[in-house]
Amino acid sequence: MTSDSTPAGARETLSDMGEPPTALASGSPDVSFGCDSVPALICEIDLERGGRRFNRAWELFTGIAPPGLVGDAWLNAVHEEDRETLGHAADTEGSPRSVDIRIRDRNGQYHWFLTNIARPIAADLPWSSRTLVALPIDERKACEAARDAESADVRMMLQNMPTMIWRTTAAGEMDYANERYLARWGQTHDTINGFGWKDSVHPDDRDGIVSYWANHVGTDVDGMYEFRAGSPSTGYRWYLSIATPRRDDNGNVVQWYGATFDIEDRKRAEYQLRRNEAFLRQGQLINKSGSVGANLRTGEHHWSDETYRILEFDQGVTPGFGPYLQRVHPDDIDLVREKLEHVKRNEIEVEFEHRLSFPDGRIKHLRVLVNPAPAGLDDLNTVGVIMDVTSAKMAEREMHRAQAELTRVTRIATMAELTASIAHEINQPLSGILTNGEAGLRWLNRDEPDITEATEAIERVVVGARRVSDVVRQLRAIFTRKDPAPTKFDLNDLVRGTLPLLRSHINHHQGAVSLSLAGNIPAIFADPVQIQQVVINLLTNGLQAPRKSDTHERRLTIETARDEVSVTLRVSDDGLGIDDAHLTNIFEPFFTTKNDGMGMGLSICRSIVESHGGRMFAQANPAGGATVGFALPIEPNL
Repeated sequence: MTSDSTPAGARETLSDMGEPPTALASGSPDVSFGCDSVPALICEIDLERGGRRFNRAWELFTGIAPPGLVGDAWLNAVHEEDRETLGHAADTEGSPRSVDIRIRDRNGQYHWFLTNIARPIAADLPWSSRTLVALPIDERKACEAARDAESADVRMMLQNMPTMIWRTTAAGEMDYANERYLARWGQTHDTINGFGWKDSVHPDDRDGIVSYWANHVGTDVDGMYEFRAGSPSTGYRWYLSIATPRRDDNGNVVQWYGATFDIEDRKRAEYQLRRNEAFLRQGQLINKSGSVGANLRTGEHHWSDETYRILEFDQGVTPGFGPYLQRVHPDDIDLVREKLEHVKRNEIEVEFEHRLSFPDGRIKHLRVLVNPAPAGLDDLNTVGVIMDVTSAKMAEREMHRAQAELTRVTRIATMAELTASIAHEINQPLSGILTNGEAGLRWLNRDEPDITEATEAIERVVVGARRVSDVVRQLRAIFTRKDPAPTKFDLNDLVRGTLPLLRSHINHHQGAVSLSLAGNIPAIFADPVQIQQVVINLLTNGLQAPRKSDTHERRLTIETARDEVSVTLRVSDDGLGIDDAHLTNIFEPFFTTKNDGMGMGLSICRSIVESHGGRMFAQANPAGGATVGFALPIEPNL
């Protein structure tokens, strides 16, 4: 087959035959006039006597001369599995029928054709006469096969996905759950259907989640709920269920898709923490748009009703550049005037965004797209559309805020796991302060005070107090809710300052950390608190990396380096490494290879690093283990 789906054996002849003649299009039985010029396989058959006449395309495609196709012989070119289908369609009276069949070419290869079958309208032909027109559809069939294969792949993916996947109707009744879901909940497809899933929910949480779900299905936004599920015999675990709607072309919710994650360990670690907002409900982006047009020669303008509504003008206002500019925000007026000059020249496509300002102080955000008018619009030579994207802008701001909040909550959760290290870092200098303070008092309370020794003791107290102050300052920076504050800092100093916070955590995991810090790296421009969170996450992941044996200490290496454009930090461990199949997914949300992992740590790391213009990377080490790190630009990405 060629790229245009015409059988190769007939391509040259069929492509030069032109349009079908009027006689054939009207169903005339006289196919001898012009029939050979039609780029399709055309024949006239009789239900009782078989094939009667065939155009030249049949011979070119099948390699069989017309005499060899007469009677039932032409059916030999049709695939045997399709002959019954073809016969049934041909035997059916009434409206024309169409069927997909396979026809063998001169090389013995079968190709798919869409075959239209109809009775000729000429009165002098018997009722059993039929005209068949077959058009090649190999490309369409290939697309259908690819789509079927993709659907099968999706079904396999859902069954093997490392999380619990489910689906409900628009009314909230469950009609699908993958095997992992059923196994964890101890149910079957028959018992889970409808609202049977609630039987596995903890009695104390059952009414809450049922009430929540009953109310949520009346909305059309993403939703989530935390609850316990299991059984009295096996125990209950905390789960997080996330649901998102699937909409039809009209925006109506037709199904709900969901994923359920085991968050038992996270709930234990964050027992005292309540997440103010786990995820922002992503609202529907309301894309309200209006059309505009202008005849630049006469100065006449056209606004649709929606344009009047967006600009909040009465229909009596004459449309034009003047009234439009009255609504433009003062800070955007120069930009809009410049863009309108391009519109007036009608040279190229013009696209831009700006704000509208209304007398009551309200602001709207608009996206404008204007093009030269297509041929045929004699009264207009430029047309365009304006879209009210205010809701989208607000949603975008809220999404950034929610991501920042998620990052902060995760940072706090990480620090909660490091409580022992933090306590150690504070208690050690406090003990020194106490010891040196008592020593200073003894030197001063002697019959002959030793000022020199007392001074040294007091100086050691000051050093210890400063160390405690530094630890407290770092903790306040981590726990404080504030916007990122990029500044220049030394990455090596940040690494050295972070390790003490992790000392007890490292000892708990029997770890040993070695440093290989480049001595010539320049300062980077980023938020040090956020970058410290990335370093902590990478070190924690390295300490928790799966290993063949836990009898030996875990060895981690932190390495910094630089190239012409960036500074890099790498954390290498001696664990089992990263499977090649997982390398492209480890930074995706909810992807984890740990039984008790949520899969959010590296995803948040990537968000932080990319927000600073950098990138994350990971690789398996040839000698075992894995290396995960990031690169940040030397200069800010403006």
